[in-house]
Amino acid sequence: MKRLNRIINNNEAVLALFAVLLFIGFSFSSPYFFKLSNLMQVSAQLVELGLLTLAMSASILSGGMDLSIGAMASLFTVLLAIFMGVMEIPMWTAILMTLGIAILCGALNGFLCGYLKINSMLATLGTQALFTGIGLVISKGVTIQCINEKFFFFGQGRIGGLLPFQTIILIVVALLSYVLFSLTRWGRRVYLIGSSTEVAKFAGINLERNIMLVYIYSAIMSFASAIIIASRISGGRADVAVPLVLQSVSAAVFGGISIKGGTGNVLGAMIGVVIFTLVSNGMNMIGASQFLQQIIIGSILLIVLMFRQIISKRHN
Repeated sequence: MKRLNRIINNNEAVLALFAVLLFIGFSFSSPYFFKLSNLMQVSAQLVELGLLTLAMSASILSGGMDLSIGAMASLFTVLLAIFMGVMEIPMWTAILMTLGIAILCGALNGFLCGYLKINSMLATLGTQALFTGIGLVISKGVTIQCINEKFFFFGQGRIGGLLPFQTIILIVVALLSYVLFSLTRWGRRVYLIGSSTEVAKFAGINLERNIMLVYIYSAIMSFASAIIIASRISGGRADVAVPLVLQSVSAAVFGGISIKGGTGNVLGAMIGVVIFTLVSNGMNMIGASQFLQQIIIGSILLIVLMFRQIISKRHN
C-alpha cells in the first residue's frame, strides 16, 4: 500500500502510466497507430510544441508567464527566411544572427519583468503584440519562402531514413533543460524565486538578473522551435506559432508545473506534451473530428487537475 501511495504521489509516474494506457488503447483502436512510420511521425509532431513548452515552463517556474513565445518563434521564422531566402546569407551565419536577435528579445522581456517589475503577463502580452507587428511589417503579412536544402534537414531530415532529426534535438534539449533546472544552483534559484520572491531576496539571490536569464532561456527555446518550424514549412510566417502558446501552457500545467510557480519540473511537462500529441494523433487515426478532440483533451486536463487537487488536499 505504501508503494502504491508513492506511485500515486509521483506526478511523473502517474503521467507516464497514463501515456502508456493511451498508447495501448489507440493501438487497439486503429491498426495504423502502432506502425513504426506513425510512431516516428508522432515523435516529430510533438517537437515544436515541446520546445515552446520548455520555454513556457521556465517562465512559470520562476513565478511568471511568457505569453510572447509564439510571437517570438513566428518572428524568428520570418527572419530566418529573409536572411537565407531573400538576402542569401549562409545558413549558419543566418542562424547565429537570428539567435542574437532572440537573446535580445528575451533580454527585453527579462528587463521588463525583472528590472522594471512589470507583471509578466502584461509585459509579455505587450511584447507579443510588438514581435507580431514587426513580423507582419517585414514580411508584409505573407509567407516568406526559404529554399535551402541543408536547412531543411532540421525539420524534415531523418536519421537512417526513419528517426526524425528534430526528435533528437528535442530529447537533447529536454535533458539539458532538466539538468539545468533540477540539478544546478541556478535552477534552484529559479525555483526559490517562483516559490517566494521575499525568501529569495533574503537568501541573497539577485532577482533581476536571474529573471532576466529565465526569459533569455525562454527566447532561446522559442528560437529552437522556430528553426524546426521554418525548416518544416520551408519559409517563415508572422503568426505560424501563435496558436501553440495556449497549448504550451496547458501541457506545462498538465505536466505538473504549478501556475503559482516554484513547483514541478520539465520532465513532467514533456510527458504532458507526449500525452497531448498521442491523443491528437490517435483521435485522427480513428477519424474523430477536431471539435471532439478539443473536448477530450479539455476533459483529460480537468480530470488530471482535479485528481491532483484531491491528492494535495489529502497531504494537507
